[in-house]
Amino acid sequence: MNDLPQKTQWELIADAVAALGGKANRTEVWEYLKRTLPDIPFSTVSAELNAVAVNAPARTSYHAGSQPRRTDAGNRYDRLFKVGTGNGAYYEVYDPTVHGVWEIYADPAATSTHKTAVRRVDEGSFNARVAMEYLDRHYPSSYSGTTHIAAYRTQAGRQMAFDPGKDPTKKSTLQIFVDGYPPNWPADAVTEYPAGKTRNHHLDVHAPDLASSKQAYAVRVSTLGELASLCDWYGAGERDPEIKASLSDFKPMAHATNKILFGPPGTGKTYNTVNETLRILAPDFLDEFANERETLKQRFDELAHAGRVRFVTFHQSFSYEDFVEGIRASTDEQTKRLRYEVEDGVFKQLCEAARSRNIAPTPAPAESGIDVAGRRIWKLSLGDAGSEGHIFDECMQKGIALMGFGFGADLTGVTSRDDILQAVRATGEDVGPGDYAITALDQFVRRMKDGDLVVVTHGNLKFRAIGVVTGGYRHLPRDDGEEHYVQARPVRWLRQYDPPRPYADLMENRFSQMTIYELRPGSINLDRLTALLAPSHQPLMGDHIADPDEPEPRVLVIDEINRGNVSRIFGELITLIEPSKREGASEALSVTLPYSKERFSVPANVHLIGTMNTADRSLSGLDVALRRRFEFVEMLPEPSALSGVLVEGVPLDEMLAALNRRIEVLLGRDYMLGHAYFMRLRDEPTLPLLTDVFRRQVLPLLQEYFFEDWQKIAWVLNDHRKPAPLRFLQQTEGSMAELFGSDVDVPGEGRLWTVNDSAFEQPAAYLGIIKAPPGSD
Repeated sequence: MNDLPQKTQWELIADAVAALGGKANRTEVWEYLKRTLPDIPFSTVSAELNAVAVNAPARTSYHAGSQPRRTDAGNRYDRLFKVGTGNGAYYEVYDPTVHGVWEIYADPAATSTHKTAVRRVDEGSFNARVAMEYLDRHYPSSYSGTTHIAAYRTQAGRQMAFDPGKDPTKKSTLQIFVDGYPPNWPADAVTEYPAGKTRNHHLDVHAPDLASSKQAYAVRVSTLGELASLCDWYGAGERDPEIKASLSDFKPMAHATNKILFGPPGTGKTYNTVNETLRILAPDFLDEFANERETLKQRFDELAHAGRVRFVTFHQSFSYEDFVEGIRASTDEQTKRLRYEVEDGVFKQLCEAARSRNIAPTPAPAESGIDVAGRRIWKLSLGDAGSEGHIFDECMQKGIALMGFGFGADLTGVTSRDDILQAVRATGEDVGPGDYAITALDQFVRRMKDGDLVVVTHGNLKFRAIGVVTGGYRHLPRDDGEEHYVQARPVRWLRQYDPPRPYADLMENRFSQMTIYELRPGSINLDRLTALLAPSHQPLMGDHIADPDEPEPRVLVIDEINRGNVSRIFGELITLIEPSKREGASEALSVTLPYSKERFSVPANVHLIGTMNTADRSLSGLDVALRRRFEFVEMLPEPSALSGVLVEGVPLDEMLAALNRRIEVLLGRDYMLGHAYFMRLRDEPTLPLLTDVFRRQVLPLLQEYFFEDWQKIAWVLNDHRKPAPLRFLQQTEGSMAELFGSDVDVPGEGRLWTVNDSAFEQPAAYLGIIKAPPGSD
């Protein structure tokens, strides 16, 4: 591999697949390349693999997929073929005779960067007939069936079958029966059929191993790629042992992403943070649904709701205290007194969450998930977070929850709050019926029920364990004679977090200081709780998790990053966000934070994505130190996104391109108009809407750009070459002496400008932006 430096990244990545025996998944390629390119990001490997895979929809967002072509033309970018989806996907060296011929074609309806899409040339859309033809080739001479069942058998004798329907060409979604659960397949696409469950009775004859007397699974398949992936798993063989052994010495390491999307307004910077986030957190999902914006946005929202993505917008008032940590005032709910606490900012919260991992013992498969619906949920403190850590440790080790109130009283058999009061008074303690200690004991002993959930807090701003109550009250006298912490409940601890997680991963607001109270909907987010308790071996669909026991990667999206005082907001963390200074790196650094006095470092699995508007003149340039630590990706206007959109004969792509060419000459590329201003016209290509966009958005923006230099604005709109009725801006001659008197020397040409409202309602005025009408020059 001595020639590595002379090749581009995509060439190295494609060559790696060939070097690994012509077949490899993303992690294997990444590990292989890290031998000579130790700093290459996993996200780069994933992106380049898709860019050069002939059938990957995501390639249409890269240069390799920008131009329409067939893949049998010998283009240098057509190197690989992607097999399957999800974490089980892998890449093969592309061979048109084996993998078929594909093409990149122009698609005005596509949401990809270059308005292109990918399809196979030698077959139509997916349906049962296409599936049967594929399986006939894949499993020759194995077909058995009727109009109600199509069954096939692998070389190893495993059976698969599905109902092709009366007209197979019209059935586009199949339920394929197999004898096992396909790994890494979306859970909602697999239906379990235990032995005895009713199913297609034709299986009895044509696929008896899948009949009602057997355990089986129905897998939803709606694309040829999904079918190929299913078949590949069903008849999977082991990789070459030598290649497999050569990879065993490598352990994947997280590589931080620091990226800023920059460009003029309206170029889709914030829009594309969704794709950039999914490229890190759910790359397979992004690959599979690259051209389905609504699906991608829904997945992004799910990740944000689960706390794995945080979104902030910088502004002039945003501070270090908001971003890292600061002192906040709050009112103690018991004493009603004001208190001051150090509270983590959004970035520190994200880092703590990214560092946190579950260290609770792995539950049995039947106990790996839990349904939170209908359960009461309690907040509980297990000893003082700062001075009684041994109480928490004891609870985790013994599978119990302890309460310090009660003064040693045995509360076994109590049936009322008054019984608790009398039992505590019997110890000699002077307590009243309204004391909080009695309230806490009543909740812990009587109101907390078997099956309730318990959230253990660490102060008011973090939580460190989640468990389920498994039995009634117990009195546990302590060996040392201590009268505190003898009130107990048995608990199965489902999660124990080290370090504790920030409250925002579970709660809508901070915890109260009360020892125990019920968490009700509105304060606790049940969706986040469900996600936290989901089986750890079932990552969310499309997520990349190198090791399910490792902490989850997190993304912070910073919109308008240059609108804030970046040096003040980041403070000393400007150094720590550099990938080589992250936690676990060879040059790792940590600092002591000014308020909490804690040592702090930035985990490698925290990723930063920012956006920056280059046209905002009110902003100074980014701090040079910060610029060095970020990768900058320029996002320019994409007139092709408006290709084919006509408004009464006006081609919007050509109009936008003409406007931007003039702006670039007069001001520079940082001030061009983004295509996003006109995207609404794709769905509603009407003249009134175009008029509204020009009057309310385009013209005011040009006024801002040119400091209301109306002559230059007129040049941009090509008004000086149009007939007067088609000019958006018109000059009016006037006597300055009449306005100011003869003694005032008015600078300039002494002419006034007016907006010609009627021009905005004439298609010819917009056509004149592209090219002046004949005879006007």
